[in-house]
Amino acid sequence: MTVPLTAEIETAVDAVRLTVTVPAGHDTLSLARVGPSGTVAYVRGYQQATVTAGATLVIRDFEAPIGVPLTYTVTTWNAATPGTTDTGTVTVTIPDGGCDDTWLTDLARPTNTQRIVIERLDELAYTVPAGVHDILGRRTPIVSSDIANTPTFELNFLTASDDERENARATLGNGVPVLLRTPPANGIGSLYFAVTGFREQRIVNRARVQDRRFVVAAVQVERPDTSLYLPIPPATYATVKASFATYAALLVARPTYDALLYDYSGDEPGDVVPWPPVDV
Repeated sequence: MTVPLTAEIETAVDAVRLTVTVPAGHDTLSLARVGPSGTVAYVRGYQQATVTAGATLVIRDFEAPIGVPLTYTVTTWNAATPGTTDTGTVTVTIPDGGCDDTWLTDLARPTNTQRIVIERLDELAYTVPAGVHDILGRRTPIVSSDIANTPTFELNFLTASDDERENARATLGNGVPVLLRTPPANGIGSLYFAVTGFREQRIVNRARVQDRRFVVAAVQVERPDTSLYLPIPPATYATVKASFATYAALLVARPTYDALLYDYSGDEPGDVVPWPPVDV
């Protein structure tokens, strides 16, 4: 049986929004994508998820690479009777928006994800664990070495408003690996990194100018386990209450739970641990 699976692009965060209907009798689902490299990448939270038979699920891939064809495959089965599986596929491409289509992606809090202007990412520094041993009476040393480590690098990017500054500070300071997504033509592609330190600089040394430069020291890491850092929906009870005076007004503007939870307007930065307030 073919599992119904559709995909569309959510331009607010350049995410892929997938809709799948679980076949009758199945209670387990996995959803993965494959790009040009042929590497299988499970959508975060859906490597082996427990689901309800007959339910229609809306699943978002906030980490989808930009500008390359992605084939998503959903597989469903009943955990009690392994071997009876159904699948469905769909192919989608997030359009390549050019040099400015560069995203700083927060794996845990999609509200922090935003476009950034990359000022510099000049160098990837690779270290090689090695021991060099000089031998008396011999010109060349004996060297024992291992494979090269993933590179360290310095990323400079710019923000233009106080909201962008706070989103960037939350993304870099939450203690979670960060994803930099760019079109392949930029020579970077998708790069996961751990932050080892960052500096926030005023571009113009005047208090009322909000432009900032972030100078980030980082090291490339593997894509974090898909069972860790699960995305937290953007909407909160506080934002919903502030936006709608009555329940009737809420139903008119947000007819489904999905539309309610994933309303990206009016988002606030999501700090795991709040920074000290600036008004005390």
